[in-house]
Amino acid sequence: MTVYVDLVFLTNLAVDGTVLLTTAKARRLRPRRRRIALSAGLGAVYAAAMFMASVPYLYSFGAKVLVSAAMVLCAFGYGGPVRFLRLFATFYLVNFATLGGVLGIAFLLRQSGDPWGGMTFTPDGGLLLDWRLQLGLFAASFALSVWLFRSASSSAERTSRLDALVVDVTVTVQGESWTCRGLVDTGNRLYDPLTRVPVLILEASVWKDRLPAGWADRLRGEPADKLIAELGGNGDDGYAWGDRLRLVPYRGVNGNTKLLLAVKPDSVHIGRGGSEARAYNRVLIGLDGGSLSPDGSYRAIVHPDLGMSDSADAIPSQPA
Repeated sequence: MTVYVDLVFLTNLAVDGTVLLTTAKARRLRPRRRRIALSAGLGAVYAAAMFMASVPYLYSFGAKVLVSAAMVLCAFGYGGPVRFLRLFATFYLVNFATLGGVLGIAFLLRQSGDPWGGMTFTPDGGLLLDWRLQLGLFAASFALSVWLFRSASSSAERTSRLDALVVDVTVTVQGESWTCRGLVDTGNRLYDPLTRVPVLILEASVWKDRLPAGWADRLRGEPADKLIAELGGNGDDGYAWGDRLRLVPYRGVNGNTKLLLAVKPDSVHIGRGGSEARAYNRVLIGLDGGSLSPDGSYRAIVHPDLGMSDSADAIPSQPA
């Protein structure tokens, strides 16, 4: 078998450089490119050296770990033991993920009538697997594995950031309580213009059984003042929550002023991760006719005054 050392060096240079850049992306670092190139060159030289020198201990487990540590130090610096260990673990995680993706794709594309055709047993009981992968297919498989890893990492990071803003919301009206998940939206600055009471947005479907017939669906396309007018001049007309209904003006994305249907609750309890909840009395519940979350992970948009600060209107309370 003919081995081209220069091809081995260039392949490993590209692979190590990509792995190091993916590691930096996963740890949200921006190292200098020359440090990445130097570190990748170190790994490529180490890979090519096995075909140029016969030094058994050079390719032992300890030597491989030392070379990997040197590559991480060269690319990202030290910065303390905790930082280094996190970078070192991420570097190996990226290596395992991308190599596993390459082997998985190679196995998927492998065509053989004999499942044992690619296996060889050595005299001492060892097992050798024959993985033959053309350079072009290897490059495509490796690129796909890196893309999948980065996509999964980005998705996990977004989910983690979102979870940090998700709270438990319990709304109480006339002795009845409804609990759902809510997202704290720092850009939501909606107040009632007269009382300066913050407005929490809730999917109308949560109260579908407590609203007048059809309101939960009609709120998607019909103005709120039209629905209020149907109840009568005083806004109640026998409806149990009639005296709690409010109309809150707000400015839509197109700049037009609209009216939001809101309900005055008895209280709203907001907690996070089983911690002690806080009870808010001065709050309005604005009703949205659509779905606030594409995946249903939350059904309320929490005003930042309620979900992120210790408002003067809040009093400590046990979770409802």
